[in-house]
Amino acid sequence: MGTRVLILGGGGLLGRALLRHVPAHAEVIAPSRAELPLEETEKIRARVERDGVREVILTAAWTRVDDCEADPDRAFWINGHLPGRLAAVLAPLRIPLTFFSTDYVFDGAGRRPYREYDLAAPRGVYARSKWYGECAVREAGGEYRIVRTSGLYGEGGPDFVTAIAERLARGPVSVVEDQIVAPTWVDDLAPAVWKIALSGFRGTIHAAASGETSWFHFARELARGLGYPEEQVQPTTTAAFGRPAPRPAYSILDTQRLRTELGTTLLDWREGLARRIAEIEAA
Repeated sequence: MGTRVLILGGGGLLGRALLRHVPAHAEVIAPSRAELPLEETEKIRARVERDGVREVILTAAWTRVDDCEADPDRAFWINGHLPGRLAAVLAPLRIPLTFFSTDYVFDGAGRRPYREYDLAAPRGVYARSKWYGECAVREAGGEYRIVRTSGLYGEGGPDFVTAIAERLARGPVSVVEDQIVAPTWVDDLAPAVWKIALSGFRGTIHAAASGETSWFHFARELARGLGYPEEQVQPTTTAAFGRPAPRPAYSILDTQRLRTELGTTLLDWREGLARRIAEIEAA
């Protein structure tokens, strides 16, 4: 029997990707939210002890960035308080927790890839709630792995690729060109997450696509891949777009630690997008 792993949030974008890529030496338990709510920490503890769980991966989060601005209490509850409570329950059991964070914990004022030890400066409710979650997980005193990633997309959205593809089918779209990102295909990220979770790694690590681009150029690459004229994607600015939540202007994550300590490198963003487009066309 392989290592028994409990995934909380298995119905989400990343959770489903993890379930598609379960390694042979792992045995997964992925209850629905109705079956095992994250709020019921004592039930989670009992399930962990009853089923002999050796690792817990938490993918449940509230990632609707603009909605978080309108409801900060909910954002901090889901992204911060509940992960901290879970970490505190697992700490005395010596069960490692893998928690996912975001490039948004940085303010985006820099112009080189952010390293794990760079100073966090979250802007906006979503960013602060995820940083609060990081701090709560660390302060629980147990074993943890905090995986920061960026711009997730893939099968089972909603995500940027799905949204832009739907809008392209209706006509021209405007996309910001002043946010530099590394959009990450979840089916490339998932095997790396499994490697992190089932290794002896402890601490914070960055895992995101290689390279960098703007959302505008990413959308143009998507348009070309789907057979639309690239001119159908028009550039705009963050200020002109006028979204409620602030976005980092530059949020590239340095993934050297992933390469050197775990021997893993994620695909360049172009290759990840090409593979996702192939999936869409096949479907």
